[in-house]
Amino acid sequence: ASDPSEKIPIGILQRCIKLTSEPPQGLKQNLVRAFKHFSDEPWENSSKQQEFKGILFALCFFHACIVERKKFGAQGWNRPYPFNPGDLTTCVDVLANNLEDRAKIPWEDLRYVFGEIMYGGHIT
Repeated sequence: ASDPSEKIPIGILQRCIKLTSEPPQGLKQNLVRAFKHFSDEPWENSSKQQEFKGILFALCFFHACIVERKKFGAQGWNRPYPFNPGDLTTCVDVLANNLEDRAKIPWEDLRYVFGEIMYGGHIT
């Protein structure tokens, strides 16, 4: 953490190597970072591979837009929200379950679950 600590002597902190993990800048880098969380396995195991790939791209793009929006702070929202890769991976798990369980793609259900519950549920 970046908070000061009384437990670690200042001399040790001054001699240490400090590492930071900066979030990517720009929509393209955020999109690439979102895709890196997935291997080929999720859609290879799907019976609807083409549909899965298309919806996965849309989810990654949506996630990248939301993460990139952080640079504007709480403008338009009541407060800033910590969207993270866990939100995206949970949405992909929900996508896989819904695609395999139904004959037709449940677009309205997916839109509601992703937009209103998974991502919209953060917003108060």
